[in-house]
Amino acid sequence: MEDLPEEIKPRVMSLLSLKEAARTSTVATNWRSLWTCYPNLCFDGSSNVEESTDEDDDNSIIQQHSGTGLDKFSIIKYSLKTKSRDHLGRWIRFATGSKAKAIDVDLWAKRERVRQATQVYNFPLEALRAQEGPFIRSLSLKYVSMKPHSEMMCGFTKLRRLLLHSVRIVGDLPGLLNGCWALEDQELIKCYGVADLNVPCRLDKLRRLVISQTPVHMVGFHVTGLTQFEFNGDEIPIALHGCSKLEKATIDLGDASVKQKSNRALCYAFTEIPGISAVRVLNLHAYMDHQRLWASQVHTWVTKPTHMFISLRHLTCEMRILLAHYMDLAPHLETLQVHMMRYATDRSCWRGEVKGEEVSCCMRRLDHLKTVYMSGFRCYRAQVELLCGILKRGSALEHVTIEPKATVAEDSLSRIFGIPEREIREWAHQTSERFGRTITAVQTSESEEEVAVIKV
Repeated sequence: MEDLPEEIKPRVMSLLSLKEAARTSTVATNWRSLWTCYPNLCFDGSSNVEESTDEDDDNSIIQQHSGTGLDKFSIIKYSLKTKSRDHLGRWIRFATGSKAKAIDVDLWAKRERVRQATQVYNFPLEALRAQEGPFIRSLSLKYVSMKPHSEMMCGFTKLRRLLLHSVRIVGDLPGLLNGCWALEDQELIKCYGVADLNVPCRLDKLRRLVISQTPVHMVGFHVTGLTQFEFNGDEIPIALHGCSKLEKATIDLGDASVKQKSNRALCYAFTEIPGISAVRVLNLHAYMDHQRLWASQVHTWVTKPTHMFISLRHLTCEMRILLAHYMDLAPHLETLQVHMMRYATDRSCWRGEVKGEEVSCCMRRLDHLKTVYMSGFRCYRAQVELLCGILKRGSALEHVTIEPKATVAEDSLSRIFGIPEREIREWAHQTSERFGRTITAVQTSESEEEVAVIKV
């Protein structure tokens, strides 16, 4: 180690863990000062800070580290208690004073929701406003509170990644985001305190936006470069202005659709989110158990021109609905996944005759469809009619897979009443011969905890 070239030593040091880097001072004397420039400091608190002797070790490392060249500073899974706040504040001041490019603070809490916690650590955002200019590029906060306001935005002009999970927000988050011109990745998960997430400033570099289980009343972003969007929550106004490059979107309205007892959840995703019509991969999750959806409702609710999903290539649906009425809106669809959950005690397969014309009134040719996967397929009439219609119109179909067990949620009724797998395989064999398509039936054997794939 003594003979290594000077320019190689920092590279070697960066590949070591923090403890290994500190131990180099006992192995080689001229490495004693080198480890104090270690670029990544990560303190993983598997136990309470104040109850662990590691606290003194962590403080010692902080005191000996020069603060030079610090890239990432992390405090992970620390269960915060009153006596630990002074130590935590000292560590964060060290990180901001050293101008760490990435800061990750995860103060694990036994209570899942921060708004119910009696003691929440307030992360000092103002410490990120250095007089010498902005330095933070990645900020990840979990189980803390924060007080953002627009006067802080000068310290976030280089921020590329902002992840907020279970954070209590008191202040003006949109005002802070107005200064995040370099932002590329943003997550807001289980956060509270934000009423409206309307950001008037253009965030042209934002590529990924995730808003999940965060009770906001509206969402508005100017995002010309957005390629991935995920939303989990109620039906609220969502405006993605200038969004023409969207490749993948995930819309989860499961709980919201149950509360509203309406089939409008699907129409909301299809018609009331500007910019989503350019998407290539669309994942939808909604529960629609209360009413049936008829073709007349589809044409009434869907007010945009036919074929509005002109770029859609992959569609995943987790819902109970007459899906055939919507497939006509995506003429270039290549991959279709449908996960169906039917809470019925009837084990028998439907034995009616199907020609594939039953959905002809609402489904045109599917010349680009190549792959179809259906879970929860029990040969119910609606399922049989839909799949046979796809087989009839999918001239380019290459792979058709059916799985009796629903894969998106626990299929508890299948354990109680069983799955008529033999009948399903027989139906698949007959249907395969009728339409000249290979159907793969996935057989689940829970007693042996194995899965067999049978091609018919």
